[in-house]
Order: sequence, then structure tokens, then C-alpha cells
Amino acid sequence: MTKKIVWLVVSCLMVAALLLVSCAPAEEEVVPATGTAEQHNERGVVLSAVGLYEQAITEFNKAIELDPEYAMAYNNRGNAYWNKGNFDRAIADYDKAIELDPEYAEAYGNRGFVYYLEGELTKAISDLEKCLELSDDPGVVARAQQLLDQLR
Repeated sequence: MTKKIVWLVVSCLMVAALLLVSCAPAEEEVVPATGTAEQHNERGVVLSAVGLYEQAITEFNKAIELDPEYAMAYNNRGNAYWNKGNFDRAIADYDKAIELDPEYAEAYGNRGFVYYLEGELTKAISDLEKCLELSDDPGVVARAQQLLDQLR
């Protein structure tokens, strides 16, 4: 009797597996092989938000590969490096973001924070002041102003 039940269960599982496989969409439909730079950047932002910095960096790299002029992807990759404690790489990415978009207030603010963490206070103050000059985002302004007030 037990053998019949085991055989019945195994048979049902095999049939269920066959049905699932035959109904599943093709692999390329499930995970697109490519995406736009913006899509990779957004995936990187989501991965960073949950602390998956290596995976986020991979997505930002893909965004940059697709669009080497995408300043936001460099800034966001810099944030991932910052969160990993790799300040040199973070600063390099913020430098590139600013090179591509000299009006990118958030990149100045982020670089200013990293300079502060490294003890480069003159550079930190300069970047935070530039951030305040360029930004109209209340959150960015408040964050930069708070640190600037502490530094003065």
C-alpha cells in the first residue's frame, strides 16, 4: 500500500512539473537580455536601497556601458561605492558625473560628504557650497546645509 501511495505522489509531481515547464514562457521573455541605460540605473538604485551594493554596481556599469554620458549612473555608482566604504572610487565617479554635467548639484553634495568623511574639509565646504548654489531640491539643500553648518 505504501509503495502505491509513493508511486502516486511521484507520478503527480512529475505531471505537475511537466505542466509547469510546458506553460512557462521562453527564457528570453522572463528576463530580458538587454535594457536601456535608464532601466539598468533604476535597477541599481533599487538594489542599493536594499544594501546589495555589488549587484547595484553591476547594474550601474551596464547603464554606463550603454550610455557613457549618463551622469546620473556615475553619481549612483559613486553612492554604492560610498556605502561600501570605497571613497576613492566614489569620488572618481562623482568627478565624472560633474565633468559630464557641471550643474549636477547632487553629485557636488555627495562628493562633499565623502570629502568630509575623509577629513578633506576645505574640499567638502567648497562642494557643499556649490551644491547649495545649484540645487532647488529641498532634501538635497537641507542635507548639504546641515553638514555645512557643522563644518563652519
